Amino acid sequence: MSTLNACKDVLILQTGGTIDKSYPQYPGAYGFEIGQPAVEGILQRVMPSFPFRIDSICAKDSQEITDADREDILRYVVEADQQLVLITHGTDSMCQTARYLVRAGVGQGIDFGPGVGEKKVVITGAFKPECMKDSDADFNVGFALGALQIAPCSGVWVAMRGALIPGAYVVRTDTGDFVDERDFVPLQ
Repeated sequence: MSTLNACKDVLILQTGGTIDKSYPQYPGAYGFEIGQPAVEGILQRVMPSFPFRIDSICAKDSQEITDADREDILRYVVEADQQLVLITHGTDSMCQTARYLVRAGVGQGIDFGPGVGEKKVVITGAFKPECMKDSDADFNVGFALGALQIAPCSGVWVAMRGALIPGAYVVRTDTGDFVDERDFVPLQ
């Protein structure tokens, strides 16, 4: 018998960002608009073997996400019955949201209520909208969902481009990569 836990119920929270952008829906509109949660389409294609629920918290470009929005994200995480939470987020400010949740004590045994301190939260996004053929959204969401199941401990994580980084230490480099600041040495 495997030592891995059976797949658990997952809460997926949409916040917007590039991953959720779609082509304009109205005549005369230009530029991408935040649409339905991109993860819905991804999961329809993948047909995962675990139960999940998708809630939309906000539909914003991540440069527009405020601490009030992060407080809403925190509230959803804290009040959720699920111990596994995936957040789809824009890449420009996902590091700030990860650190906000870490500072709030998510996954660190802080007593928000029964079992809340043991939650695993993984934040992911995409550099190109999910609706585009060459988007990285499917890969990042799939990797993030896998990371939720096997991450070494509870806490807040960022999953991008095949890397899983603790939320307390994630930084985005000038080249757009997400790395652990404890291992990052800038090019000179």
